[in-house]
Amino acid sequence: MNEGNKSEPWVSIEDVAAHLGVRRDSIYRWIEHRGLPATKIGKLWKMKLSEVDLWMRQRAEGKGVAQSPAEVAIALTDPSATSTRPSTAATDASSTKPMASASPLVLVLDDDPMVRDTLEDFFTDEGYRVLLAGDGEDALTLLSHAHEKPALIVLDLKMPRLDGWRFRERQCGDPTLAAIPVIAITAVQDPKLEGVMLLRKPLHLDQLAQAVRQILADKEHKTRTFATANNVLPSAGGRHV
Repeated sequence: MNEGNKSEPWVSIEDVAAHLGVRRDSIYRWIEHRGLPATKIGKLWKMKLSEVDLWMRQRAEGKGVAQSPAEVAIALTDPSATSTRPSTAATDASSTKPMASASPLVLVLDDDPMVRDTLEDFFTDEGYRVLLAGDGEDALTLLSHAHEKPALIVLDLKMPRLDGWRFRERQCGDPTLAAIPVIAITAVQDPKLEGVMLLRKPLHLDQLAQAVRQILADKEHKTRTFATANNVLPSAGGRHV
């Protein structure tokens, strides 16, 4: 431990989760599998916020973007990180966390395991079901076998194999996928991507929550308008945030 932080008070997992704006489950995963600094005192993990902040900043080294630790928790872009889960999350809706079957399904595409973990926690807390993919190729494979298409796609642009731009081209060329709305999250100043909602990195979760609500509300309104115009009674909507 550094001499400078010997007098710094210990904080709990709950304190660190609140400090970074993530779930406690994410903190436990980072301690166990990614080396987040923590000390076991009795049966409880205790931590120093200065060490947590340093660790978060080190995770974003070389990305060229000045970020606070809380922003790094969401905006990490470290494709070399090793995941505690399958890198492509080759799952369908039946293998996600338990959730009412009528709740909206969201597909998250990001090559960074920590970002996927954090966004999965976020969407689950907000009442959604979640599918995860590590790049565009994995996402297309997942979608081709899915019994249910997602209500929304959250897309990182810089990914290995098939990046976000090429995934979007493939999506638009597939009649079964073209109508799914997309939120693209990027630090690219001019991504030259049409027909999507752009959110800039570093990403804030309240900003993402607002964007998701807006897109799904617009989608539901269009569905109801179409149904009314064609004398079709739409099915009951699921839980929306």
